[in-house]
This record gives sequence, structure tokens and C-alpha cells, in this order.
Amino acid sequence: MLQDKIKQLFHQQLDDWPLAKKGYQALQEVRVKTFDMGVCVFKVQYNPARAVSSLAKLDEASIRTRACFLCAQNRPIEQSSIDFKGKYDILVNPFPICDMHFTIASKIHVPQLIKGRIQDMLDLAEAMPEFIILYNGPKAGASAPDHFHFQAGNVDFFQQPVDCLKQDLVEKYVFRSTNKLVVESNFHDLYLQLQADEQEPMMNLFCQYKPDGWVLTVYPRKLHRPKQYFAEGIEKLMVSPGAIDMTGILIVAREEDFEKISKADIEDIFNQVS
Repeated sequence: MLQDKIKQLFHQQLDDWPLAKKGYQALQEVRVKTFDMGVCVFKVQYNPARAVSSLAKLDEASIRTRACFLCAQNRPIEQSSIDFKGKYDILVNPFPICDMHFTIASKIHVPQLIKGRIQDMLDLAEAMPEFIILYNGPKAGASAPDHFHFQAGNVDFFQQPVDCLKQDLVEKYVFRSTNKLVVESNFHDLYLQLQADEQEPMMNLFCQYKPDGWVLTVYPRKLHRPKQYFAEGIEKLMVSPGAIDMTGILIVAREEDFEKISKADIEDIFNQVS
């Protein structure tokens, strides 16, 4: 099974690749605090290793002048992969958020656009039922908007089911079916509904395969980074929400942000981006 192969890859990479070993050891020192938001609970995770992603420069000039870290020729020599469908390389993420964190990168360098790839996402979820497959839109959290990729994280990392329909701070749509084509069709209809002038609607996606079929959860977005990210002085919070943040696990890479963030800040941030 693919799932067994990627678990084997994970443990091999921790043995063979010092950067990956260091990244997962650092998870043991991650600090967490919890906020009761009334309708839901939010956890804030202080994870300095995520600065590579959450504080990355994503303007076109910066992307053009850096080597793409998802292209095979630019990856560390120690980084191994597993093939999926002849289209993707499954890679251990050396800067993890969760206990087992993978990046699933297109074998060719094409932009981060989900159109035409939902079936691949559903197939990945079916092949990896102990993991949730996620997608960050090019303007909604992707640290490599120039190279298509999914991510995967172990299901038990998430503090509540991603597809939970209770009232929350964020808007989401949930599609369920035992038929992949139904899920794909439902997503396509929503995609067209949300489509504006942008190349792609701003969104984060999660896909999970359960005993009763596929579940696809869509978080529409208004903004990638809130005003606090660009503020100066005491108002500054370098919070850059991606998909995982939308589920109630807010990742911060700076200790000062972890120390001062408040319940009111969280409410304001997600009112802006959702």
C-alpha cells in the first residue's frame, strides 16, 4: 500500500537526512496555547521552523529570482521521494507542522492552480486514509505558488474534524459522497460560483477518505495575510494563515507574536481572511 511506503520513507528520511531529523525533533519543543472562542477553540502554535514558509516573500520578483525548491534538480541530495501516478513526487517536509508532514509536488514546474486536479486529490486521499490531503491556493498560503503541490498531514494532528459543520469563525463548504465524480462536480460548481477576476478563487482545500466515502472541505478566502502582518510596532503580528490555520491551529513563527496574540486578535484576523 502507498500509505505503508510513505511511512517507510518518513522513517528512512529521518535516519538519512539531518535537516529532516532536526525539523521533527524541533516539534517536541513547539509551544501551544489555547483560546476558547465561544463557538470553537483555537490553538496557537509557536513553531519557529515555519518561518521559512510563513514569512516567505511571495511577490513575483522574489519568486523569479529564487530557485524553485520543489523542482527535482534543486532539492537537497538527501531528499528522497515516492512516485504517485507518474505525476507527483511524495516528499517528507523538513519544516513540519504535524507529526508526519508530506509535500506532494508535481513532477513538472507548473503554477499552483487546482483546476483539473481534484480527481488527483481524491485519489491521494483514498490511497492515504490515515492522512488528510490539503491544498493552499496560490494567494491563500502557498509558499511555492509557482510549482503545483499538495500537502498531507496525519489525521490525528487536527484537534477537531476538518469537515465539522458547527458554527465557526471561518466559512466553509463540505461535500461528501461515495462517488468521486459527485464530489468533483460539487467542487466545480462552487469553483464557478466563487470565480472572480482572479486566475483562481482564493481558497484552501482539505480532502479525506473515510469508511463512508470522500469528504472535501473548502475554505473560501478574502485575503492571504491580514493587516497585522504589514503593520509596524506594537500592532505587528506576522501571522500568515494557510490551510491548517483555517482549521483552528494558528501557526506563528516569532515568539513575540506567540506571547502577545490575543483572542481579539484571532477574531479580527479570521474576520479579515475568511
